[in-house]
Amino acid sequence: MRSIIYKIKWLLLVFFYMNTCYSQTEWDLKKDVDGIKVYTSKLQDSKFNAIKVSCKLNGSLSSLAAILLQPALQPEWVEATKTSILIKRLAANHIYYYNIVSMPWPTMNRDMVIDMLIQQDTLSKKMTIHANSIDKIKPEMPGLVRMPLSQATWEIVPIGLNKIQVEYTLKINPGGGIPAWVVNMFIAKVPYETFHSLSKIIQENRFQKQQFDFIKN
Repeated sequence: MRSIIYKIKWLLLVFFYMNTCYSQTEWDLKKDVDGIKVYTSKLQDSKFNAIKVSCKLNGSLSSLAAILLQPALQPEWVEATKTSILIKRLAANHIYYYNIVSMPWPTMNRDMVIDMLIQQDTLSKKMTIHANSIDKIKPEMPGLVRMPLSQATWEIVPIGLNKIQVEYTLKINPGGGIPAWVVNMFIAKVPYETFHSLSKIIQENRFQKQQFDFIKN
């Protein structure tokens, strides 16, 4: 009996290991400028490529959180964002906000509601942010296409005095019949421009001295 149990445990371990290996995402570097690396990856469950951005920013965890917790600032740094409005503050680290994304003519602009939650591992100081689109918070608006999917994850760790390492991943479906090949062709431009702007705005005095009770810098 012990031999059978051991074999079952061994097979389960091998199965888990194999699935972990094969499920690892393969990233293709598309842009590497000014320390901002943008990768894309093909997905099995979507025609739209996933995005990953890796970069270092001159700011603290709290500096970044201060920017992200003020959605109205997004037109200043998030490429193609036309409007961003706070809908509800559920907690100091948890908000709902509404975005309108500008699209080139003749494509209609997109909109979405985002549920953003900031969490931190107090031992490692690693800060994780989930920002995912949600339904039934705001009715669809005429003249806009509601994006079916936007899932973003930020993983941020401090790497020195007032310096952080950021890894950002995004999975999207813009909806509205835009061909996936068109989106995938230009998919690296928007994240690069966004993080290039973020690298500048995070160094401004209005964010450098920000502090939050739920973040240990």
